[in-house]
Amino acid sequence: MRLKKALSMLSKSSPYAVSTVGESIDKELEKIKQYLYVETDIERAFREKLNEIQSHEIIFLCGSSGDGKSEILTRYREAYQGKVDFHLDATHSFKPDDTAVETLDSIFAKFTNSDRPLVVGINIGMLGNYEREGDDAHSNVRSAIKCFLEGEQLAGDYTFIDFEAFPKFQIVNGEVDSEFFSGLMDKVVKDEVDNPFREALNEEISRGTHNLLVANFLLLGEHSVQKIIVELLLCARIRKDQFITARMLLDFVYCLLTGPGYLFDNLFSGGDNELLAALADFDPSIIRNKQLDLFVIHRTLDFRDDSYLDFVNELESRYRVKGDLDPTSLIRCFYLLKSTELENGYHLRFSDSFDEASLTLYKKIWQLHKEFDGSSESRALLKPFYNEIVLLSINKYANKNASYLTKDEFYISSHGLSDLAAEVDIAISYPRIQADEIHDISEFNLHIIVNEDQLEPVPVNVNLLAMMMDICAGFRPNKHNKNSVVLLDELVNKITRHASNSKVLFLHRNGLRIKIKENPDGDIRVGGL
Repeated sequence: MRLKKALSMLSKSSPYAVSTVGESIDKELEKIKQYLYVETDIERAFREKLNEIQSHEIIFLCGSSGDGKSEILTRYREAYQGKVDFHLDATHSFKPDDTAVETLDSIFAKFTNSDRPLVVGINIGMLGNYEREGDDAHSNVRSAIKCFLEGEQLAGDYTFIDFEAFPKFQIVNGEVDSEFFSGLMDKVVKDEVDNPFREALNEEISRGTHNLLVANFLLLGEHSVQKIIVELLLCARIRKDQFITARMLLDFVYCLLTGPGYLFDNLFSGGDNELLAALADFDPSIIRNKQLDLFVIHRTLDFRDDSYLDFVNELESRYRVKGDLDPTSLIRCFYLLKSTELENGYHLRFSDSFDEASLTLYKKIWQLHKEFDGSSESRALLKPFYNEIVLLSINKYANKNASYLTKDEFYISSHGLSDLAAEVDIAISYPRIQADEIHDISEFNLHIIVNEDQLEPVPVNVNLLAMMMDICAGFRPNKHNKNSVVLLDELVNKITRHASNSKVLFLHRNGLRIKIKENPDGDIRVGGL
């Protein structure tokens, strides 16, 4: 089987992209489909529950379109259909005139009159529709759905296994990992005898084919390259709120391998795939600094550089990448190989150009919040972040109209030529951090106390963190930071409301400061300092 035909199984346009009941499939393609399957944590949880399901129970396997519900349900339906009823897709109906809600009414009516348990594959949106529109005869089912959607703990005959409860990404020791994404990419390219893609690749190589497809396959075979791609996918998730499904990822791998250029160009050139469109914004070739600009000039002028020529020769011998690349492609190549050891290491001299301080810090702080145990050691690790980034950026942003204020003063308002500020004590709420359960990798919560009053948790994403770092460095937010500015404004407004009730106020005018303090006996004391 030719390599491109085998890879076509991954494409979203493939008729085999979604599993359906009773589908007919070519034996070779069926072999590939089975080979590609990667067991996930949610499948293990589903199988465990399915093995202990009782006659009066319903399992809802819920998530979003394309996340892999059909694959899991199709796989277990054949093995368990003798004792369990399956409804694989709750968006479908049995009759042309029936709606999806009416079909679910029929399914639950049959379940009520049966002694068999039931498994339902359903989208979160459809769950909401049924909770609102389902037949009153199934009020118990609707009530269970309502409890689940509102985040309440459930017990009894209804189990909801939700894809969102099984994060696709993990951060361990400051490094990004995705068991499913990494496992799926590696399945396609790993050099093992049972890999049908590798068999097809070897056929191409044996014929002496030196094409883009072979080069891209060899590049993706590097685990270090896979790691960079997984981190890029995390960037798309947390910076652009990009939703990622199994089906989308398969098509993404297909586009990377079969696209019009080398892997590193396909990765950042956009295309007919949501992930590629999102990753175009992270193109390293748009980075401007002295080192990269000088490299572009040298290559444009064709300066002789023996180390560079050795690198190009190694690219061709190791990955079959031709050496006539333009500077844009070369910078993308340096980025993709920044964690890959090559013989002369020429590409590593540009690694610092690709470091992103905000993402590195975000990964570290997210993990510290998630693993915070209240110990003195965990406090010591987290305290510098709050003091040197959070509190400093809040103070600088709040006092931007009165930059002369000290770090303990908080700007309230201006009155003519006078500025009113309050004495504010902002502290870290360690017990709240310890009690907070973090599941979503796209944010963590700040927990702070203002003048002994606990604020509501403040969600922080990587974009807000990057803006805080910029403020600390002296930059002012601009129109491109709109969403992050809104979040910071909300936080500052909350603190301002508490600061307005402070027992100590300061009035500044023409370089002079008057302190106004409420004494314990209720008297107001005014002092000029």
